[in-house]
Amino acid sequence: MSWFITLVSGVLGMALGAIGMFAMANACVSWYRISSFEGNSGYFVIGLSLLGAIGGFVLSMIAARLAYANISPEWYSQFGGAIGVVFIALAIILAFAYGGVDRVPELDGQGIDSVWEVRLPVDGPDGFAPSGDPRTWPDGDLRLELVSVTNHKPRGSCIAVFDREAFRQEDGQWIIVARVPLFTSKGEFCVNLKLGERDDGFWPAMRPTPHASYFRWSGWTRTNKGADKESDTLAMMYRFKFEKAIK
Repeated sequence: MSWFITLVSGVLGMALGAIGMFAMANACVSWYRISSFEGNSGYFVIGLSLLGAIGGFVLSMIAARLAYANISPEWYSQFGGAIGVVFIALAIILAFAYGGVDRVPELDGQGIDSVWEVRLPVDGPDGFAPSGDPRTWPDGDLRLELVSVTNHKPRGSCIAVFDREAFRQEDGQWIIVARVPLFTSKGEFCVNLKLGERDDGFWPAMRPTPHASYFRWSGWTRTNKGADKESDTLAMMYRFKFEKAIK
């Protein structure tokens, strides 16, 4: 009779594991932005549900026998042990799954913007079009894209908004200003910069998780194509800082 109760406990654990993992998998589809392309999200949910059923059955069977041998031979001891261990396993898995969610960084309940200043070379925009006052450049000739990269593969990006009113000249060099919201807490950042016909970029020394030092201007740093210039005044330079998002 005890083995019959153990088997029923296993079936209950299997059902609980399948239902729990089904609900968790559906949540993970949203949390981890799993695409439905070619049924990817459906396969993911079904696969985790089956894994939950198998895992629930095995764990609950083991827990039921341990409860029978060490706690009480009564039926409720096996049922309680089986259901309890599956609940604990689901709670642990949920904690790990939720802990790994990609969240939009916030500060005091507000979003965070990364603010960028790009300083043009003293002799002008390095031969690329357009030329003259950057405040008059067409929108298509100004582009700064913040890209999140993991394992050398882009996983998301956001395009900057340029603040033309903040463009200015300092010591004969134009400084253009852009703002990009932080959109992820995962990976590392690179920046794709396009000014007119000139494609450039750089890997800023910052992480998606806000650090106190990021809320002050970084030092001026050369872009990739400015690395071989004779001096900083002849190179394209950039700096950044974080600010609370403008509502």
